[in-house]
Amino acid sequence: MSRGHKLILLLAVLAMGAVMAGFFAKRQSAPSLELKVLGGPQFSLGELRGKVVAVHFWATTCSDCDHTLAELARLHRRHQAQGLEILAVAMAYDQPRQVASYAYANSLPFKVVQDDGSVARGFALGGANPPLTFLIDRQGRIAQRIPGRPDPARYQAVLEKLLAETP
Repeated sequence: MSRGHKLILLLAVLAMGAVMAGFFAKRQSAPSLELKVLGGPQFSLGELRGKVVAVHFWATTCSDCDHTLAELARLHRRHQAQGLEILAVAMAYDQPRQVASYAYANSLPFKVVQDDGSVARGFALGGANPPLTFLIDRQGRIAQRIPGRPDPARYQAVLEKLLAETP
């Protein structure tokens, strides 16, 4: 094997190790937050323990968010019975009327939360722009942070692994 092939093989092994380490690394607890669902009651994120939760930050002005919310709606319909809960968290700068109108017009099948800034602070978003999704395992720990518009196959694969885990 040539030196170049060995280097490529070594880099591939290191990359796979990094990916696997990221998935199996010690997971940090999700923040304890009170959330207000549009047109609904307030609840605690901790109440969803035992379910796999996707906390998705989005904005009405974000073009990639349209695609990501549509993908999340598809995943929600497919995996809700297995314990998937999706929370679509609208950024604090979005007007509540715009958020409600968007959610209604797009028939979002999951809970929509209007952030007052506390949810973004709880997840330490800093200056991160939407779309941004945090996947929380059944034990209430952050399993994955997915920035931007993800590949649907990646979402599917990660969710299937998390849904297969026992509480």
